[in-house]
Amino acid sequence: MNISKIRNEKGVSLVFVIIVLLVMSLLSTAVFTLFVSNMRTAQLQENTTRAHYIAISGVELTFASLTMGTSSTRLLRTYFDKPISETVAPLTQTISLDGGSAAVTASSYIESGNRWVKITSIGTLNDGTNVSRTIEMKFRVEYPEIQMWN
Repeated sequence: MNISKIRNEKGVSLVFVIIVLLVMSLLSTAVFTLFVSNMRTAQLQENTTRAHYIAISGVELTFASLTMGTSSTRLLRTYFDKPISETVAPLTQTISLDGGSAAVTASSYIESGNRWVKITSIGTLNDGTNVSRTIEMKFRVEYPEIQMWN
């Protein structure tokens, strides 16, 4: 190589350093954006799971309230065990739980000549995210131990 040629290329190092810094900046920005996106997705998934379990807790607490007591004093028997021709008004309650609340409705309907009870629970977080999940469970009044979940 010619020494005079090297002296004319003094600015090449500076251009090369600027290009490397630009590429590193772009890669750093892309990695940071991906990291923030993954963190938001993980937080949403965690909130959704929490709301899901709050809704399940609402169903379980309502079911326990309906079946608590002796066979003759259970709310399930005294309130929902009516003739098929009779309409039964739904029961509603909001249950405050740790970190959220469950809006629960226990209603009955007739299917295939049998009275069914359906418990619907909407679990909502109280952290301002407005994340909620709905869970339903149904069973026949005569056989509350056999439940179907949605």
